[in-house]
Amino acid sequence: MDDDMTNPHEGIAPAPPAQYDRFVRELEERLNDGCSVTFTLPHHSSTLLARGVLSRLEARGCYTAEIDLFNVSTIEELAFHVLRTVSQLRLGSDPLPNSSLNDFMDSVSRPEIRAKIQDVIDIPYLHRVKESPLELLDESVSLLQRIPEQSKARLVVWFHEFQVIHKIDDLLLKRLRAHFQFQSHVSFAFVGSNSDLMRTLFADQNEAFYRFAVMLQYPG
Repeated sequence: MDDDMTNPHEGIAPAPPAQYDRFVRELEERLNDGCSVTFTLPHHSSTLLARGVLSRLEARGCYTAEIDLFNVSTIEELAFHVLRTVSQLRLGSDPLPNSSLNDFMDSVSRPEIRAKIQDVIDIPYLHRVKESPLELLDESVSLLQRIPEQSKARLVVWFHEFQVIHKIDDLLLKRLRAHFQFQSHVSFAFVGSNSDLMRTLFADQNEAFYRFAVMLQYPG
């Protein structure tokens, strides 16, 4: 994984305030309008930018979610990150454990938690497929659409270090693209710290995510 990322704590030249503000507004408008975007930014800077942009989108009635892939190395970990993040949308301030999939499953099976999410999350099905990472991932990713669709709202998902996915499994990007392209209530910000790889993922016609998102240039 280290070969695919620049130092996530490495700084970048600060953008002039006016340019930064324009970039934040552009991100807000594109994501709110249903347009997915991609750009390169170090990990720490991505988290700071996401905080500002997503808070503005929440004020406009959007659901928002951050999925940090920095330490993700397996399909099961990816599925768990997506599942926990999207489940948290329905639970608000009630925190779900982030230690392991088993702890998460135990938590959502508690009656008081189950009552809040069982209308959109099939908990018995999750138990049946939890030993099958790809089936668990498919179900987790489907929730990205199911939750905002039910609420007639938009969900904006911000991926940090998105380029990590290509090393988890050769066919994983194709599988995600197959889901994402039909999710009418979801917008994505695909952010990564490896500029060459991120450019390849979205600009190479042989890649699954070719032209899936608008490529932007951070003004730093």
